[in-house]
This record gives sequence, structure tokens and C-alpha cells, in this order.
Amino acid sequence: MQYQFLLNNLNESDRLEDSLIKQGIKASNIHFISENSADFAGHRVHEASIIEERDVVHKLERGAIVGLITGCLLSWLLYLNQPYGWQINGLNVVFILFLTIGFGGWIGGLIGISHRNYRLSDKDGELHQGKAMMLVYSDKQHESVIKNTIAVQFPDAQFVGIKSHFDNPLVGKKTVPLEM
Repeated sequence: MQYQFLLNNLNESDRLEDSLIKQGIKASNIHFISENSADFAGHRVHEASIIEERDVVHKLERGAIVGLITGCLLSWLLYLNQPYGWQINGLNVVFILFLTIGFGGWIGGLIGISHRNYRLSDKDGELHQGKAMMLVYSDKQHESVIKNTIAVQFPDAQFVGIKSHFDNPLVGKKTVPLEM
């Protein structure tokens, strides 16, 4: 599970991470997101990866699904019409599916790299205002420890939700384009 916390800034990030590590959370499972990468200067915390910040995987999966559907339709149309005297066989269908799934995934990934991750897009306004987010990856057993540690020691940190770390391409949440 991904536990999300909204922070006013990264000033307390080192202490916050240390507190969670003392409670048994691995440092590699605690990531921070800030709109300005210069905010990480002087802090020894883990910055979120591009996969966590951007919607690459989600859009790539969606593009591959669109490519699969397109490939099936194209194969069916080619089978019905047999253009130029082509004999459509299983190998041709596999090749068409391979091309359309690959192309759809590639286009989806290109679109996703320019959009905020769909799990974070509802907090885009706060991130633009200079706030930061902390993502903690853990199981349900540590949920109360994580929430209590942060609530008691860091009352300014706001718990904003729990998201599954499983990427569901069928979730249709609107994503926010990032400014480049």
C-alpha cells in the first residue's frame, strides 16, 4: 500500500524519515515529491522516481490495451477483405498485434511522461504552491504505526490517503499535464 502525506515543505523530512525508520519502515520505502528539485538540497531523503511522479506506466498500459483492440480489429478487417491477395494466417495476426500493442504502448508512455501520476493528480495544486508529499510503501500491519508516528510527532503533516501500488489501467482518473 502507498500511504500519502502532504507536508508544508521538506524542512522536517529528515526527522520524519528517521522517525519512520525507527518504527521499522525501510528507508527505501519512503519517498518525497516536491515540485522544485532544488528543495531536496541539504536533505538526505529519497526523491520519488519518475515512475512514481509521472503517469508513464498507467498510460503505457492504456496505450497497449488500445493497441490490442486496434490490432484485433485490423486483423479481422484484413481477414475479411484479403487486400492484394494476401493470405492472412496466424503469424500475420501475431505480427500485427505485436506492432499495434507496441505502438500503442509507446504513444501511451510518451503521453504519460508529460502527466502527473494519476494517484497524485488530485494534489497537484498543493504541489504547485510549494508543498511536498511523502509516500510511504508498507503493508497493512504497519498502517497504525505509520499514522500514529506522524500524527504525534509531526502534526503539520496531513494524511491524505492510501492508494494501492498496483497500477490499474482501467481507472479513469483525469491526470494533470506537467509544465515543462
